Amino acid sequence: MFIEPELYYPFSDHQEIKAKLFYRYDANSTSRTHADIRELMFYQYADEWEIHAGIGKVFWGTTESRHLVDVVNQVDMLESLDDEARLGQPILQGKLIKSWGELDIMLLPGFRPIQFGNQEVRSQFLPPLANQNTRYQNRDKTNSLDFAARWNQSFEYLDLGLSYFNGTQRPPLFQFITEQNQPKLLPIYVQTQQFGFDAQYIVNDLLLKAEAIHRNSHRLNQNNQFTPYQTKALVAGFEYTFVGVYNTAYDIGIIGEYLCDEWESITPFQKDWMTGLRWVFNDEQSTEILFGHIIDLDDQSQIWSLEASRRIGDNWKAELKGRWVTNVDPSNYFMKTYQQDDLINLKISYYF
Repeated sequence: MFIEPELYYPFSDHQEIKAKLFYRYDANSTSRTHADIRELMFYQYADEWEIHAGIGKVFWGTTESRHLVDVVNQVDMLESLDDEARLGQPILQGKLIKSWGELDIMLLPGFRPIQFGNQEVRSQFLPPLANQNTRYQNRDKTNSLDFAARWNQSFEYLDLGLSYFNGTQRPPLFQFITEQNQPKLLPIYVQTQQFGFDAQYIVNDLLLKAEAIHRNSHRLNQNNQFTPYQTKALVAGFEYTFVGVYNTAYDIGIIGEYLCDEWESITPFQKDWMTGLRWVFNDEQSTEILFGHIIDLDDQSQIWSLEASRRIGDNWKAELKGRWVTNVDPSNYFMKTYQQDDLINLKISYYF
């Protein structure tokens, strides 16, 4: 059971505060019972600039299956295995709004490591994690100061974004160690520079999407020392929408995306294909259904997903999410970790 209240208070036309809190209670696991400030932000607006300060969430990206350029917030692994749930991040952000585009510059004080929980909750890492001895390349550990920036511009049919991040990489590496004569996995957070590109282009009923990144990062060598390591990753695909199917109000979108990543140590998506179906009812209740399927093109491991939402009356909204992992190849470590984590989640929201 969880609650996620959202509050909004405008001081004037140019100043406001937004807050979004989160609390999860799990009767079966104390490690999954947790609270977080998703957002507690002050906003100052002007014609050509904005200032945002506090704890917040920033989303970058265009693709459906994976958001490579979305690097500001840490994943809330206790809530989501698909990177959709994110922890709040302390932010000081300035935004310029000009004819040549929008430029966001961010200082990110403090790093938040992933909370994996214990073996009672989802993500059954084998061997178990050695969370108490988490290793950081940055000597300041969780007291680091990261930097991020993004430029974006909308043209007639094209939305384009370029981004940069310098700081502690959000997903950790893992090292096999022995702790009290037991095999363990040690999370390791390295320093990285990431250059990102995202775009979407509209051609009638066809939407083309892409995200690509280049990482100047680090990994451990045979002497257990950090050494530079460069990798690239790409997600690219399309969504074609059939409008008014069979003379109804329904729109049905067909989604296809290719995923590849050179860094096998931090992701299961080295060479995969995603197929999706989006069903938009265009009714008064804003009903939508999204089916998704990702298959590993090397070993045929598969992830299935379902997302649905519908407003109920003027103040309520229901959201359903399901995720299943099937046909897991024993050599695919990440997929094997998730194969016991099938889930169905129903969320009811009340707005006032």
